[in-house]
Amino acid sequence: MNSKSFFEDIEHHFHNKLPFVVFRQPNQSKLTAFLDFGTSEKSNKRFIVSPFDSSMYFSIHSHKILDLDYNSEIATTKSKGIEWLDLENKHKEHTELIGKALSSIQESSLKKVVLATSLQYNGALNSPLSYFKRILAQYINTFNYLLFHPDCGVWMGATPERLITMSGHRLQTMALAGTRPYGSSEWGNKEKEEQEFVVREIVNTLKQYTPQELIKYADTETIRAGHLEHLRTTITAELSISPIDSAQALHPTPAVGGVPKQMALEFINLYEQLDRSLYSGFLGAVSPEQTSLYVNLRCMSIQDYMATVYVGGGITEKSDPQNEWQEVLQKANTMGSILASEQ
Repeated sequence: MNSKSFFEDIEHHFHNKLPFVVFRQPNQSKLTAFLDFGTSEKSNKRFIVSPFDSSMYFSIHSHKILDLDYNSEIATTKSKGIEWLDLENKHKEHTELIGKALSSIQESSLKKVVLATSLQYNGALNSPLSYFKRILAQYINTFNYLLFHPDCGVWMGATPERLITMSGHRLQTMALAGTRPYGSSEWGNKEKEEQEFVVREIVNTLKQYTPQELIKYADTETIRAGHLEHLRTTITAELSISPIDSAQALHPTPAVGGVPKQMALEFINLYEQLDRSLYSGFLGAVSPEQTSLYVNLRCMSIQDYMATVYVGGGITEKSDPQNEWQEVLQKANTMGSILASEQ
């Protein structure tokens, strides 16, 4: 199948308002699309989508599968900048929320809480597929996807965080935390401490399902995701539960919830005035051979030319509200640069 036919088939499916997903694994050239004809027929291969605040998920079935070895047809271009709606109020609300989190951290046993916000841009005039092609051109080493489902509308993203890959009983996951601009020289104590929280919490969760000697983790490394860098620790384990049960046990990870998990989630539910929807949930392809699920970060939804970009950041006792806001803007630019790229 050539590129023209591949994208025309997806466009036709979308025009008929039928569920679909098109995705690319990190550092791969192959694009895969699952076209769901909206029937009750199940399929061995499917793409599951779980929102942040629910153990329920929905599936996009592979009633038809399209594959394409894709080389980007779009040259990366300079972003012309983007004007987010109501940015001043968003800044005020988010820094006030960070202040509440810092007070709670000082006064309780809360160690870290991840706070999210959304920024909106009322100028997404191009087709979702055209924006997705820009994502493919700009972000090579992330999990890239575009999906449509009647339950959630249009979403797309370029996430750097794998929740699980599982083949048989062998699970691989990662602890991902810390954010800085690409090319920075040193990691600060705040980022290093945040990463340690995440590793410890994931290992403690896995210990509920397998002996500690079956859990291994590698040295922490710096990885690039577009114009940002993060700290990553790869963790492996042998588990006897299913891939989806494994994902639900780990989710939400400390990278999108906090430490201790339950206390952080209570703070988020009480104070964060945002419907996260699919943001910081998980999604990915499930098959009998292998399951690969990702945390839905660096993502946006589009409806009627309005793009909503979702971002968040981990707050610890070492956080500075203004620095955290700058991190929000840096992360928002992952999708913002896609929306604002000049043709």
